[in-house]
This record gives sequence, structure tokens and C-alpha cells, in this order.
Amino acid sequence: MQIKRYFSILTAVLIILATGCATLPYPPPPVPAVQALPPAEHGRAAALSKRFADLHPADISGFLALPESAEAFNWRLALADEATASIDVQYFIWQDDETGLLLFDRLLNAADRGVRVRFLVDDMVFAPTGRSIASICRHPNFEIKIFNPVRVRSKVGGVVEFLTNMDELNRRMHNKLFVVDNRVAIVGGRNIGNEYFGLGKTYNFRDLDVLVVGQVVAELSEAFDTFWNSDLSYPGSAMSEKGSAEQLEAIREQTVAFLADHRATLAAYPLAPRDWQQKFQRLSGALMPGRAYFIQDAPVRIGQDAYRLTEMLDYMAEPSRDELVFVSPYLIPSAKMLEELAETTAKGVKVTFVAPAMGANNHTAAHSHYKKYRRRLLAAGAELYEMKHQPCEAFRSTIDVPPVTARFICLHVKAIVGDRERCFVGSLNLDPRAVDLNTENGLYIESPGLCGQLADQFDDIMSPDNAWRVYLNAEDQLRWESSDGTVSRQPARGFGQRISDFFYRLLPLESQL
Repeated sequence: MQIKRYFSILTAVLIILATGCATLPYPPPPVPAVQALPPAEHGRAAALSKRFADLHPADISGFLALPESAEAFNWRLALADEATASIDVQYFIWQDDETGLLLFDRLLNAADRGVRVRFLVDDMVFAPTGRSIASICRHPNFEIKIFNPVRVRSKVGGVVEFLTNMDELNRRMHNKLFVVDNRVAIVGGRNIGNEYFGLGKTYNFRDLDVLVVGQVVAELSEAFDTFWNSDLSYPGSAMSEKGSAEQLEAIREQTVAFLADHRATLAAYPLAPRDWQQKFQRLSGALMPGRAYFIQDAPVRIGQDAYRLTEMLDYMAEPSRDELVFVSPYLIPSAKMLEELAETTAKGVKVTFVAPAMGANNHTAAHSHYKKYRRRLLAAGAELYEMKHQPCEAFRSTIDVPPVTARFICLHVKAIVGDRERCFVGSLNLDPRAVDLNTENGLYIESPGLCGQLADQFDDIMSPDNAWRVYLNAEDQLRWESSDGTVSRQPARGFGQRISDFFYRLLPLESQL
């Protein structure tokens, strides 16, 4: 007890020395619980939802897969521009780059029109200062909350606090959700930033979202409310006493100036709100019908969960008769997963895993702790494919957005498809952090139309022009085979990445990846 007490005192001293006592007030001032607004009765989102409901039973929802970078971002812009009542957004990462600021500007524009905007983001990779956040919250229609923030608001002090208080601060909100007018929503793997929407100069992601209308949207709004009203969601209005309407106007002007200066990079996207009538009209005929259930982890501290989202995904494996396809950018299977994999393949089910090759992984450390599982996955009866960092041009054309061509492509899809009938699309990686630490969310969908499309898309990722087939040869040696030939060592972007891979493998990081 004495040692623990001294350690706590030392921690406090370190934080004070590192920060000059710049801390958030804790607990924050109480704020009333706020619920989702009723579904809007007017506007394009409402009209779309009503048209779909007229054509389908009450328990059916409609889905549109969004694998292409530009389409995924344009739908977010379209929904923001056409919102009439409410916008609820929830993300792990929201970057202050071209796409991050363009979408923020559209949310601010919607708030100016009288649309209520609730903006919930994790604290880990969110750039604005407490003063800026508090100033934005001065807008009568725009409220921000930060999930599980560090109390010390300086970089050095925040790192010290995180390292000395990991039991609480290691719980990060990895959820992704965009709900407009309680009528239309987007769920999937994308955060908000250039790499997710084709404008990353170093790398761009092959990712996946699903746009959804219909019955299940109410579940998404209810799930958002659960996080918004959680004690772990800190009100942005309380993050600084220096927030002001004048600062809000300065932020608005700085954003407009930034976007004007970067209009060349944003050439593929409209810089100002526009009418998206034709896009909404075309959507009506493209929606795949099916049943869906939104599932998420609870916004509680580590170890307090009644259940984890991963436990509910057994629904994917148990009824599968023919095939299961898992796509994950960060793949570190648990012992339980490997055991269940062997049982599933023993029943004659074809199980395929799609992961990035080392060159197509933006986190080399995650790859370094995945690679030892290749043999175990193959021994359990799975097929294994690794996406290339330099796929074919036709494939790249759906990822890079002109005028940008990234140096390489990374995989960021998080999805499971069973028998081309059922799927899960969401934020969940198949790694220890997703399973044990972060909160996650996603849609479990029963729709042969949508699932068939996803299965075809994943077949394209696995094609020899875009991926390596990993196998063991007659001498029990790992080999990588594609249209580029067969190689005997894991494909990488270069020698430097191979060196990083070697050293990362020596570090005891697996439980945090």
C-alpha cells in the first residue's frame, strides 16, 4: 500500500512538472441526457426512407456497399448537405486535413441551417485544443463530446498520464457511425481523414462502409445515445473556460481559408454545399434489402463489460455450410479463434482470411506480431491471402482520388461474409486490442444481395494481380504466389520496413495491438 501511495504521488509530480497543471476539470459539470430526435419528416433522407418503406416489410432495411473512396466521402457530404433535422457522428479518428476539415465545414454549415449536430470523437487522435472545442460548442446547434479524455491537455503530460493510468485510459472508442435525420446512416471501417478517402499522399486505404436505410437506423441512433450520454463522454463545452463566439468565427474563417488554399487537392469533391437530388434518386434502385442488427460494446471501463461484441459474432460461424471469408487489416488470432477455426474447417466449411502483406500494412508493428500466426492459420485448415501494396491499376483507381496517387495502398476493410448470405461490417479488427480493450460496433446483416456483392469484391482483392496466396510447399516452407511470381520471403515496401519488422517482433506489444 505504501509503494502504491508513493507511486501515485510520483505520478502526480511528473504530470505537474510536464504540464504546468493544465488539466481538465473532473468530474465535468453535469449536463442533461440528450436523445436522438424523431425521424425527420422532410428532406431527401426522409423521402428516401419513406420510399423504401413503401416497397418492403417493416422489418427490412436497405444497404449500399461503399468500397470506393470517392463514393464513400461524397455520400457523407451529400447526407450533411441534405440534412434537415439532425446529424450524429461518432469516430475514433477525425483528422485536421483536407477531408477532415471539408466535412467539418459541412457539419458547421448544417448547424447554421438549424440542424442539430452531435459530434462524438475519441481523444486519442483528435487535434483541436480545448479552447477550440469549447468555442465550437458555443454554436447553438453544434455540440462536441470527447470519449475518455486524458485530463492533462499537453502532449508530454498526456503521454505520462496515459502510461501511468492505462487501466482507465487504454479503453478507446474505435466505433464509426454517421447518422442523418434518424433516417440514413453509414457504418463501417473508415475514420475521417485523407487516407480513407483517396487523398493520402503516402498511402491510401482500401476500405469498406455500408450505407443503410430502414428499420435498423433506429437501433443505430439508440446506440449513439448510449455513448453520447455515457459518463466517459466528456462535454466539449467544459474543456476550456476560454471558448468564445469570436474564436468560433476565427475557426470558421481559418477553415474556409484552408479549404481555398487546398482546392487543387480537393478537386474531386465539391467545396460548397450542393443539391444531391440525382444521387438520392439513383440510390433508391441500388439498395439491397435484408434484415440487420446493430451490435456494439458498452461504453464502460475495461473489465466491466457484460458481453463483448466479438462473442456475438459466433452467429457468423455456427450456421455456415460452405464458406466463411474474414477480412481484417490487423490479424492476430486468439487461441480460441484458432481452435474454432479448426473445428469449422473439419466440418467441410471453406474458411479464407484476407490480410495485408507487410507492404500493405500501415502499422508494421501489428504485422510483426501477425506473421507468426501464418502457419497456425494454415495448419487449422484456412486459406490465406495477403493484399499487395502495389495492386493493379484498375483496383487502385477505386482507391486513389485524382489528383493524388499514393506511394502505396493499405488494406483497412473489416468484414466477415458467410455463405454469401450473412455478413458483418463494422469497426472490428481481429486482434487483441479490438477483442479485449477498445469498444467496437458494426452491422450484422442477412442479405444475399449485399453479401454476394461483398463476396465478389473480396474475390477481386484476392485475385493474383492484387494479392499473394500464402501456402506451405512440399518442404513445409512458406511461399507467396501471385501474378508477379512466387517468392520465398514476405513482400515488403523496402529494406527499412524489414528492419522495423525485425525489431518490432522483439517487443512485448501483442496484447496492445
